[in-house]
Amino acid sequence: MTNLALKRFILKTLKLRDYKTDYRLMTRFPRYLHYTLIGLLLSDGGLEKPTITSSVRLSVVMSTNNYPYILHLYNLFEPYINTDLSIFDINVKNSLNKKNKKYSTVRFKSISMPQLIYFYNLFYTKNVINGKWEKRVPLELKFNFNAVSLAHLLMGDGNYLSERNIIRIYTNSFKKEDVILLSNIINENLNIKNKVVHDRRDQYIIIIEKDDVSLTREVTLPFMHPSMYYKLGINQNLITVNRFNYFNIINDI
Repeated sequence: MTNLALKRFILKTLKLRDYKTDYRLMTRFPRYLHYTLIGLLLSDGGLEKPTITSSVRLSVVMSTNNYPYILHLYNLFEPYINTDLSIFDINVKNSLNKKNKKYSTVRFKSISMPQLIYFYNLFYTKNVINGKWEKRVPLELKFNFNAVSLAHLLMGDGNYLSERNIIRIYTNSFKKEDVILLSNIINENLNIKNKVVHDRRDQYIIIIEKDDVSLTREVTLPFMHPSMYYKLGINQNLITVNRFNYFNIINDI
């Protein structure tokens, strides 16, 4: 990021309401948002960097079925957002019957800001063959991954299979070596045992077996939005105590 781009960012920021100015002038994200962003970038979040010298912005796109959760994310990152949530349809062609299927999605994007350059350099690497920037699981994730990160990874790409009482994490977009690295970090950082399993083609997923499902729930429930309890095999209408509470995280955001 050039000095001129940084100067423009600061000048624009100073014209905002006080609380947004305070957030945007921080050199780093608040602790809770830092670990939330890690989980997002492992799942449904992406970073956009138009040019080598430009700043970076966050983009999150999900199905409208997950509207309560993405609204929660929007509220968390609201100090860094200038626009409303956007709902739009996308058409996907079925490879079997050649028919288009319409999906409704909801999206938000942050402003471009220097604080995200660190995360972009952490998660993105240039493919020497096609020249495109691709997301990876970085070695440094070991020092940037905790229960908050796992909770948001599960809310994005988690799936509970009741027949076997297991949790699956659909890490299909990452290379095998990246999935193995993430699997090891979940085990080492949170003591949650899991395994990497071949899904299809050259794609791999992570499975948390039934013996560690209870521990996974205990570790992540305080940070799981109630609309996503089903990702842990929990019916939000039947749970006796709602473990999620904004007051538990307010000091970190």
